[in-house]
Amino acid sequence: MNFRRFLSRGVTTRHRAVFFRCLATLFESGVPLLLGTQLLARQTESAPLAEAAEDISHQLSRGNSLSKSMSRHPWCFTPMQVALVRVGESSGRLGGVFSRLALEEEHRSALLQKMRASLLLPIFISLACVALIALIAPLVLGSVIQQMGLSEAQMPWPTRLLILLAAGFRSPVCWLVLLTLGGLALWGLTHLEKSLEGRRWRASLLDQVPGLGRVLRLYAVAQFTLTLETTLEVGFPLLQSLEMSAAASAHPLLQQAIPVAVEAVKEGIELDSALLRCDFFPTLLVQGVKAGIEAGSLTHMLRYLARMYQQDVDYASETLGRALEPLVIAVVGLMVGFAVVATLLPMTRLVDSL
Repeated sequence: MNFRRFLSRGVTTRHRAVFFRCLATLFESGVPLLLGTQLLARQTESAPLAEAAEDISHQLSRGNSLSKSMSRHPWCFTPMQVALVRVGESSGRLGGVFSRLALEEEHRSALLQKMRASLLLPIFISLACVALIALIAPLVLGSVIQQMGLSEAQMPWPTRLLILLAAGFRSPVCWLVLLTLGGLALWGLTHLEKSLEGRRWRASLLDQVPGLGRVLRLYAVAQFTLTLETTLEVGFPLLQSLEMSAAASAHPLLQQAIPVAVEAVKEGIELDSALLRCDFFPTLLVQGVKAGIEAGSLTHMLRYLARMYQQDVDYASETLGRALEPLVIAVVGLMVGFAVVATLLPMTRLVDSL
């Protein structure tokens, strides 16, 4: 099981999106589930997902349900996806469930690709700056210092600092120390994620970061609203839909606040007032839910709100990515300027001594 979970890192949101989209297309075309899963087992790019599809087809041939077969592979399918498939089987709307799951995974995949693209340029420029300090500056400084015959005590402090940084970047010991510290930090974060309090602390910390906290909140609200609309549409009870939607949001602060709304609904309070008690959701969402309840079309309103918040997430993430660019340029400018000044200072001292 642990080895399979390790392999499941190869199951991306794009793989799941293609899997559910193909499954929906085959099902709507009248292809039996057994044959459809057999086809997907041979065509899926992800090896763990292909293995899961092959096992699902084997379980279906033995008379087991699709949801029960999918639950055997928690490293590929989330509990919410299994639960939605179970409801789709009982309600006879399995094709619609496949389409909804495909849409969710497609949107999640598109959002992740945008965020990765926005971080690609800062990472590339940072690596270029490290190469500049580690290779170019010492080569220039080495010849200058050798011709001038300067001792370490005669060098300006920026020059000494630049040489020290360059030596550190070229030293295997320095990289070994950095890798060790990075491994310890990764272990600490992994250990932190295992505890509920650790995840809440991490979420609270990220929530305070300008720009990033807003993007994460909007994404959680969008996922919550979309899942709530999906679960209510396929026939889940409201209380169970709230709990599943909070779990699908993957935001610890929202998951911490949702029991307040659940208890309020149990007391007979309307959903909009219950969500308002959570102190997490935007006022616009609460007002939209109230309007949907009064109009008798809550699921339609939730679908509209989910689409609106998905657009807000796209805009906010794109804005955050663009805001990072001038910040990275400023940092690069400081690093390049420091390297140039540290390289020219010995020359200026030589000129002053003449």
